[in-house]
Amino acid sequence: MPSVTTVAVQSAILKAAANLTAQALTRWNTRSSSTFDWARVAEFAAFGVVSAPLASAWQRLLEDRFPSQKRHKRGFEEQSRTTVAEKQETSTSHTSLPPPPSRLNWTNILIKLLLDQTVGQFLVNVTFLVCTNGAKIQSWSLLVEAIQERIFGLIWASWTLWPWVALVNFIWVPVQWRVLVASLVGFGWNIFLSIWSMRR
Repeated sequence: MPSVTTVAVQSAILKAAANLTAQALTRWNTRSSSTFDWARVAEFAAFGVVSAPLASAWQRLLEDRFPSQKRHKRGFEEQSRTTVAEKQETSTSHTSLPPPPSRLNWTNILIKLLLDQTVGQFLVNVTFLVCTNGAKIQSWSLLVEAIQERIFGLIWASWTLWPWVALVNFIWVPVQWRVLVASLVGFGWNIFLSIWSMRR
């Protein structure tokens, strides 16, 4: 299981790499000879460092409150009509078996999906806007105004991708790996964010 520090470092590297890729693509498309904006790269790295622990805590909270799986209730009654000794042996073998396989709790999955794509997206995107605008906007009131102007458009755009990623995460990915999976998928998303933020 990766530690929070490991996940934060991986997230920072992936987000910084995505921003560098976006800048390289922009330079190539515009035939620009400008240098890389390393301050922008640092902002995306900072976003990775800050958002990864928050996302990890959020995923664990969702899983604790609304677990994706529930277990079948199955008795271990003895079915055979053998001798008492055979019954005892069979009973012992039953008790040593692993727990019954789990099955998906779709109610909890849908609740998590709804919370993740509303509250979760709001928190992550506010964090993104703060990390990428905080150094440029000196006034707190102006920063709040910038967030109010951009947050809902950003969340709306995120719904084209992230509900599907979240659904896959909730169904198949263990909770401790969900932030890393999201970071890997988010490499392309962060390229989009980089280009989107450069145009603002």
